Amino acid sequence: MSEHGRHILALTDRLNGTESYTQAAELVNQILDRVDGALERLADFFEAAGEKAKESDADDGFDLAQDFEEAAVDIRRLNEDLHLAVDRMRALTTPPPERSVRVTHSSACALPTPAPTTNVSGRRR
Repeated sequence: MSEHGRHILALTDRLNGTESYTQAAELVNQILDRVDGALERLADFFEAAGEKAKESDADDGFDLAQDFEEAAVDIRRLNEDLHLAVDRMRALTTPPPERSVRVTHSSACALPTPAPTTNVSGRRR
């Protein structure tokens, strides 16, 4: 296995062992960061491979260059499609459950007794 493959595998193992969505989001960001993420670097790699293939005078070099360029476009499109994934992963943190108010049958049927009111003359109604 290549060094890069081992790095991705180690990252996957760390992701599987995270205890929070915030930790998971930070690991996902290492792949999806638009500037320095692994997908962006992989797209750069395929663009460079396409350029290298174009240096060949063979017809297959041109076809191969197109394949590499399409791969770079597809990877960037995938990264674009997932651009909110880090924030969405971070947002998965479950809020504490709301305390429910327990309503018993007797308290649900009981209405509060209104306080006696007095009129202007001071008499109770």
